[in-house]
Amino acid sequence: MLLPYGTDAPVYHYPVATISIIATNTALFLLTGMGDSGNYDWLILEFDRINPLQWVTSTFMHASWSHLIGNMIFLWCFGLIIEGKLGWHRFSLLYLGLAFADGAIGQIPMFLFTDGQGGALGASGVIFALLAVAVIWAPQNDIHFFYVWGWLFYGTIEIPISVVAFFYFAVEFLQVAWTGIRMSTPMLHLLGMSAGIPFAIFMLKHDMVDCEGWDLFSRSGIRRFGTSRVSGNSDNEPVDEASHRGCNTLSPAATTTPHSALTRPKRDPCATAFESFTRAVRANHTEEAITCFARLRQNSCVAAVPDSTLVAYANQLSKTDRYAERLLPLRYLASRSSKYSNNACLQIAIIELRHNDDPHSAVRILRNMRLPLTEQVANTRKKLLRAANARIREQQIGETEPIG
Repeated sequence: MLLPYGTDAPVYHYPVATISIIATNTALFLLTGMGDSGNYDWLILEFDRINPLQWVTSTFMHASWSHLIGNMIFLWCFGLIIEGKLGWHRFSLLYLGLAFADGAIGQIPMFLFTDGQGGALGASGVIFALLAVAVIWAPQNDIHFFYVWGWLFYGTIEIPISVVAFFYFAVEFLQVAWTGIRMSTPMLHLLGMSAGIPFAIFMLKHDMVDCEGWDLFSRSGIRRFGTSRVSGNSDNEPVDEASHRGCNTLSPAATTTPHSALTRPKRDPCATAFESFTRAVRANHTEEAITCFARLRQNSCVAAVPDSTLVAYANQLSKTDRYAERLLPLRYLASRSSKYSNNACLQIAIIELRHNDDPHSAVRILRNMRLPLTEQVANTRKKLLRAANARIREQQIGETEPIG
């Protein structure tokens, strides 16, 4: 069993709308009888009529707890990726637009070309539409999954969004091919994906989303719809407007920017700071990386930085003995549910104990480590706890000894 819980895609905005949509789905499920929605059929997608209201309301109705929970888990995953690029207001409009389109292509053909029997409900059609948007906007980013195999083997795994999308498309397509072309759950899922594709392309074409050159078309070397790019960048490279200035603002000399750059919409400050920080870390420019990381924190954009980049930054600071600055990325890593969090806790404890002489902080961070621990991590933790407790006892003895 695979359960998605996160992504390494840059998240420039907190998933306010995604959480609100999940809460709305849950509330409606409880208020409408927890799947026993006989009195609320007017809210589901009925195939014996054309009702635009149902195109939206049906996506907030679910038939069972498993139906609801499964959909909400994947809504969280893909919503995090897409809302992270758009912000809550634009994501909300996109979600409603996808729901409207998905409901229309599900209800209208059934009313016109069948006997109109049956209906549909659930957010899965919109979620498959979001999957299509995610694979076009961020195909090379990963989705973090927690896996369980026979209740004996468990852990985490990272799978590229493009692989996830291909897998689900193949599964749904094969089911439709096996059962024939008729209205069914797999068919509704494929219709949802087909609804998401034009939305994703339209928003890219009209610069309504900034994918920083990592979208499907840019990464595959396709010039995107004839849109202009900043001079000096190849068509398949991410656009970087800050490459010549790090995290600084434009100088007066920059007024000679080419017309193609001037016509581009203003970029998200998080995107610019993120690119500059990533470049500084890769180039091992420590001072520039520190400045850019401060800019990320100032704009509340650290959530956009992947774990691997934070690890590289922390290691870079370790080589130059910048322990105070190193604590910041380590604390962000420790707060995340990833494979790096426990090691980050160990590193924080070492800094607090050996460099800050604060054994109490070291003990607190060690006690808050996430279980289960590997044998190596557990042994290191025990050693650090012994050293921290010994240092605490030394401090207590020193405070109680008489002076003179």
